Amino acid sequence: MKKILVLLMLFAAAALYADVEVDFDYNAMNGFASNQFALWVENENGDVVKTIFVTDFTGAKRGYKKREQSLNNWVAAAKPAEMSDSALDAISGATPKSGAQHFTWDLTDNQGKKVPAGKYFIKLEATLFQGSNVVYTGAVDTGKATAGPIEVTLKRSEPDNTKNATMLQNVRMIVK
Repeated sequence: MKKILVLLMLFAAAALYADVEVDFDYNAMNGFASNQFALWVENENGDVVKTIFVTDFTGAKRGYKKREQSLNNWVAAAKPAEMSDSALDAISGATPKSGAQHFTWDLTDNQGKKVPAGKYFIKLEATLFQGSNVVYTGAVDTGKATAGPIEVTLKRSEPDNTKNATMLQNVRMIVK
């Protein structure tokens, strides 16, 4: 009986300290005012726990000041105007070349500390063109998470605007 209890405790601890992997296909679009994306995690209160990645123009170069439509959901949630240049630089990266993208959330916050057990929302936003954006969201309860896929929902700011609609495709989130 003790062995079963220990195994259950180990399984629960493993679930709490799993990783969440986010994969998608990125297709660079031609033209102005697109190709920006951000990946971040919010808690149940809508507070940003961690920004995993933001494209350099919007992040480190503070492009959201020049183009307010750029990643407006991430900007509203993460409040980059309140972040230091070094903090923005740490999460920013060059817009990648077209192809498969892979990111991992190790269940830590922006300070590198493990997050408490609870429900978290992994969000991937892309500015498709001008003010048209898309947000993919997956939810995970780190206290109950088991290995496997996370259901991902999609919300487009302009559902009828198909300009650059293929910029992000095949978005997958999985607990490992």
